[in-house]
Amino acid sequence: MKRIFTKKYVLALISSITVGTGIILACAGDWDDGSRLNFSPEAFVDSSYSPFYYASFSFYSFGYDNQHDTRFNKSNVNDWAAYLGSGAPYTELEYLLLKATEGSIDSAAGYAAGKLKTLPSSMQSFQLLKKGEKKAIAFLTYLSLAKQSEVFSVNNLEYEWDYESKKKNPYYNAKPLNNKLQQQYTQAKDPFLKQRYWFQLERSYFFNDSAQKAISFFESNEKAFPKNELYYRTMAYAAGAYYKLKNYTKANYYYSKVYDGANALKTVAHYSFHPQEENDWKATLALCANNDEKATLWQMLGVFYGDQYRAIQEIYALNPRSEKLDLLLTRAINEIEESLNPNSYKYEGSDTSKNALTALINRIAQAGNTNQPAMWHMATGYLYMAKGNYQQAAACYAQAEKKLPKEQGEKEQLRVFKLINTVSVAPKADAKLEKTILPDLGWLLDEHINKEVRTQGAINWIKRTLAHKYSNQHESIKAVCFENDCAYYSDNKNIEALKSFLNKPNKSPYEVLVAKQYPLKMEDLLEYQAIQATYANKLEEAISKMEEAVSKAGPGTVSVEMPGNPFNGRLQDCHDCDHEAPQKIKYTKLSLLKKMKDMEDKIKTGTDVYTNAMLLANAFYNVTWYGNARAFYDCNVYQCYSSEGTRVLTIPGSMEPANKYYSLALSVAKTDEQKAKCHFMLAKCERNEYYEGKVVNNKDSLYTSDNRPDFLAWNGFKALKQQYSNTQFYKEAIRECGYFKTYTRK
Repeated sequence: MKRIFTKKYVLALISSITVGTGIILACAGDWDDGSRLNFSPEAFVDSSYSPFYYASFSFYSFGYDNQHDTRFNKSNVNDWAAYLGSGAPYTELEYLLLKATEGSIDSAAGYAAGKLKTLPSSMQSFQLLKKGEKKAIAFLTYLSLAKQSEVFSVNNLEYEWDYESKKKNPYYNAKPLNNKLQQQYTQAKDPFLKQRYWFQLERSYFFNDSAQKAISFFESNEKAFPKNELYYRTMAYAAGAYYKLKNYTKANYYYSKVYDGANALKTVAHYSFHPQEENDWKATLALCANNDEKATLWQMLGVFYGDQYRAIQEIYALNPRSEKLDLLLTRAINEIEESLNPNSYKYEGSDTSKNALTALINRIAQAGNTNQPAMWHMATGYLYMAKGNYQQAAACYAQAEKKLPKEQGEKEQLRVFKLINTVSVAPKADAKLEKTILPDLGWLLDEHINKEVRTQGAINWIKRTLAHKYSNQHESIKAVCFENDCAYYSDNKNIEALKSFLNKPNKSPYEVLVAKQYPLKMEDLLEYQAIQATYANKLEEAISKMEEAVSKAGPGTVSVEMPGNPFNGRLQDCHDCDHEAPQKIKYTKLSLLKKMKDMEDKIKTGTDVYTNAMLLANAFYNVTWYGNARAFYDCNVYQCYSSEGTRVLTIPGSMEPANKYYSLALSVAKTDEQKAKCHFMLAKCERNEYYEGKVVNNKDSLYTSDNRPDFLAWNGFKALKQQYSNTQFYKEAIRECGYFKTYTRK
């Protein structure tokens, strides 16, 4: 016998819980919001199908369906509120139905019936229980039995794989409960109560009796009840009973009726649905009372089972105007869309299944006899566009425009597609293209957009494509505004040109739009320039730029405080030690620069040169990657990474300014202790410069790029050992620096 599907799924029974594993295709927590896809099911497909919108993992937007114990809480409370009337406060019903224990319900029932004098303490104020109305007593009688059913029907499962470890022991003593339920079911005259006892007894038979008994009880009574949510919940147990008996033909038919009849049960009905052999499938189709039931089965087969082509073809043959085609079409387009090259909006090769599906969609579109002809024309145009056939795509979009309904979503979807097509076909981004796309691009980027239409993927692609075109045309400012390019900031001339453009007073409408796309702010550029000026030892310029940045930014990241004292100079770098140490003065980037400039000025006037040179050298050391104040260079420009995840802008690590001032301090040092310290700090700089030449930056991690030795005798170490071994500092260096200690023993 031919199997119609190759994946094997384990039984998942529909109820307020599941007792097995269903069609769950994702890891815990995985979900998909479809933001990278542009063909929007929200614009075309009924929202009741939203869990089945195409997603890479499991159900769309939420991944796993883990509402098995809570799915019907709200509707259950609402149903009872409507039945009991205005005299039943909603909050009281919520407590009784969802939180109260079986024992407290029994006590409340006894009180309402006049058998007990007091209510449980948690219900003392409940108005519903004090009136003694027949409906309230009937409600509590029912609820007492329903709470007993929770012993075997509620498992508190968050994920299906927890079932084996958390399942309750079988409810072997079900006979007394079933007898009571049967008695209440037989005696009940009220249709509302009778249906609920029917549901409870069917559920108990499913869990605690034979599968055949559950089937017989459902089928002998089902015509007496309205086809509401509770009806389909009850039918779900009958479907599960057929599944237990391995009667997949009937089980799948019942699951399809549940899927179609109750939106709240769509997800559990679908992953309990289990087509196997072709003959079984044909037998299930033969049970259908009409073509719409068959269309439901084909739709269920087309979702998750990888046979959308067949499902679309079959449903179309049954009823070209079936709304069940809408979901399958959007899923088919989204699946193809996901395979596109994100940089070109094209898929390559001659995939037979894609080509066949494209031909089918095109044929249906041209027939024009579906319930949403514009959607089919858009789908065909989108597929042509993906193949690079832009003229054919434009023709399809023109056909779609003639068939557009009044709904805003469809109109906006078409507008997005036409804009993509226009940008795709343009050989360059010249003034003509800019004029053509300005209205639609402005509308799209300014988010004047219906929430039904997905736009993020289109926005990303259009901006990236325009940036590429501008880059090829050597219009780097427009390029960097549409797609931030880290390498752009390596040349200060580029930054100045960008600042001039952003500050340009009389921009054209298109230039205004371009400037709005730039992801950074003027203060980000100024802060970056100030940081760069600092490493070039241009403190006056750095202060000027940083002051301007702070002025524009106000309180925020530019004014962030350094976590450690930048003027500390340790034998051994210990950022955590410096960050944890008490600080009398907290330096911001600007106040640090001003203090450094003050020290520089004192050095120029000959004031305490040794101390100021050492402190200034420490500061220049600490604002590099190696120091305790590396937060100094942390800014939005430096956070830029390439698409490969590598840092394009080199992390500041140059020791040149620090070397300059440590050398100056050494030249004016008066004692051996001072000179020894200078030599050691110069050795640290020499070591860092060595590693700067030896490493490659990848984000914030460092790895060697050659085979040079890892251990060298730095010049500062040589001087210490040869000239200053009698100093206290020398002994301290041996004690604290293992590297130096190793060197001294060679």
